[in-house]
Amino acid sequence: MYSVKNHWLYLNGKRVTHRPSPNHGGVITPRIIVIHYTGDNSLSGALSWLCSPKAGVSAHLVIGKDGTVYQLLPFNLRGWHAGVSSYDGESGVNNFSIGIENVGRGDAWPASQVEANRAIIEALFAAYGLEDVVGHEDVATPPGRKADPGPRYPWDRVAT
Repeated sequence: MYSVKNHWLYLNGKRVTHRPSPNHGGVITPRIIVIHYTGDNSLSGALSWLCSPKAGVSAHLVIGKDGTVYQLLPFNLRGWHAGVSSYDGESGVNNFSIGIENVGRGDAWPASQVEANRAIIEALFAAYGLEDVVGHEDVATPPGRKADPGPRYPWDRVAT
């Protein structure tokens, strides 16, 4: 069972593996979750890229196809995952969102990855009283700039 304590994710009382990313901004109050896919099938590649200063991008969590979870940033720090974006008329989605990167291309969503998404989303809603969970494609501006997590993302199984 996932839970959140002091802006860190725990699984069965133990903090998930932390792999720090240098790519972040100041303190935020999360209001929504933005779901992404990495665009490739390599967990190690995703972690390497999102934790590299050269990348200039980050997310709060990375979820592998097998359900393995890494936390790169505490949930109260601004991740650099949504880029140019808006939600409900407010621009700068990174200023109020938690970014979850899922390893893959959006063509297949293994059961372990889906269950990790579902359980983490539930824990984040419980911890922060969030407003919504959306796809990157829903907030990227201009519309059509991003396609993740794509039409195969199992919203009916993960959204609270």
